[in-house]
Amino acid sequence: MRVLPVVGAARGGGVMARAGARAKARAVCRAGLVALVVAGATAGCTGAVARTSPPTSAQPPATVADTRAGTPGPQMTPVDAAKCSTTTVRGPGSGPLQVDGRWRPDPDALPDETVTVTRGPDADTCPGELPPQPFCSQAIPWTGLSVDALVHASGMERWVSSSVPGPDGRRPGAPPDPRRVPRTLTYTVMTPPPGGRLAIGPALVAGAAACADTTESRAGSGTRLRGTVVDRWAPATDGAPRAAGFLAVVGPDGVGWALLGGPPWSGRDVDSAQAALETALARSRGRSQP
Repeated sequence: MRVLPVVGAARGGGVMARAGARAKARAVCRAGLVALVVAGATAGCTGAVARTSPPTSAQPPATVADTRAGTPGPQMTPVDAAKCSTTTVRGPGSGPLQVDGRWRPDPDALPDETVTVTRGPDADTCPGELPPQPFCSQAIPWTGLSVDALVHASGMERWVSSSVPGPDGRRPGAPPDPRRVPRTLTYTVMTPPPGGRLAIGPALVAGAAACADTTESRAGSGTRLRGTVVDRWAPATDGAPRAAGFLAVVGPDGVGWALLGGPPWSGRDVDSAQAALETALARSRGRSQP
């Protein structure tokens, strides 16, 4: 798994140590997402990972019979070569959600790599079914499915997930605080094939109602959700689970959600994050067009 770059070296050794600890914690958390993708790739269907290392689905060489002993050699279990999805990992800042001057980025927050899962040529034959009720102990969208299974169950063409620095709420020139937790926006957007529709929308709305303290409003043909959830990206502590703001945009041609981590965000910054998420979803939909 990757090692996140340490930023803010000019702010002193204490900040570097904190950034390193946060980098390690976020690397572990993001490893969960990549492991989720790989787990889906090996559970019944095989996903191709766009990396230079050999894919985990590579089939082992065939074993020939041991004719000298007069008995057949061990038989290898064939590997399903179906491609449910393809996963690509790119550098920080390469995702569709851009701050674009909406706020002053928190300098202590570490941007994350962008994980893109694209529907594979055999996705229609791969296993995956949306559950009848949400699993609140699981990560959003509370389905309990691997990303690979979610590709089939939701009918999506593309899943993109990453994080960007949130707004810096400190006064300019304020001294560093070693106990401070930076603000980070972690997001995911899902889009269907051109002309298709996603099946995940109602499941996401039901999950938000059952698993998060959310309010719902209409925006054209879509639904907006706002509330609070458990921040599963936050580093583990000995205290109570840390909460994060939750945003979601649910429409027939795309779904997106975001976690607003760190100290509470102001209402103005939440509005800016909502606009940034909607813009990211529009960009993703545009990339899904032929």
